[in-house]
Amino acid sequence: MRMFLLFLALGALLAGTTACDDGRIYESTGTVPREGRVLKLSGQLSGIGKWSEGYSVVVAGFNDESDYAIVSKVIPVPETDGDEVEVVLSGISEEVTEIELCVINRLRKRVASFRTIEDFTATADTTLMEVGALDVGMYRTIQQQVFDKTCTACHGGSERPAAGLVLLSGKSYANLVNHSSVFVDGSLRVAPYDSKESILHRILNTDISSTWGIDHSQMITSSNMLTLIDSWIDNGAQE
Repeated sequence: MRMFLLFLALGALLAGTTACDDGRIYESTGTVPREGRVLKLSGQLSGIGKWSEGYSVVVAGFNDESDYAIVSKVIPVPETDGDEVEVVLSGISEEVTEIELCVINRLRKRVASFRTIEDFTATADTTLMEVGALDVGMYRTIQQQVFDKTCTACHGGSERPAAGLVLLSGKSYANLVNHSSVFVDGSLRVAPYDSKESILHRILNTDISSTWGIDHSQMITSSNMLTLIDSWIDNGAQE
């Protein structure tokens, strides 16, 4: 009798197992929601590889309250300078109100901006940011952010620019790098790889020019820009 009950129980167990398993393998599936918005940047960018260590050319998201990037993606150096690059920045939270092609430092703080999408709101799955042909090089940034904005009023295209120094785009580099100072004998306006011995550094960071008619140390107060100029010089002062 015990043997009969044992076989009966075993048969019921096997029948149940067969009923539940039809031989097919089922995969557990589910939908993973996407988090954040997406932006795709494209353009022909030159000068990326000329930045010194500590700086990155990125596409980044900011809000209205801070210069520090909330989210960012480094722009890769193209095989040939000026080639087309495409970068996708994903995971852009609602906190982001502005998208920029810009340069940030090690702390992710914005140093200079090249292109901006203000009041950023995604109206499609992916927002496109086409920037065209653009020079984002280190020296080009100094030209636009420092010389063009602050210096060309005196060191511009007049017949007698101050100290014979022309800082207009296309002329400034030859007037600075390895060019002797007219005020300090034996010194160069910019001595590549040596910012501390460069007159450009000294007039912007000390009162050496206070007797030259204008104290240049009062002209540029942004520590980011002063550090940027020194880093450019110490990195070899590339054009």
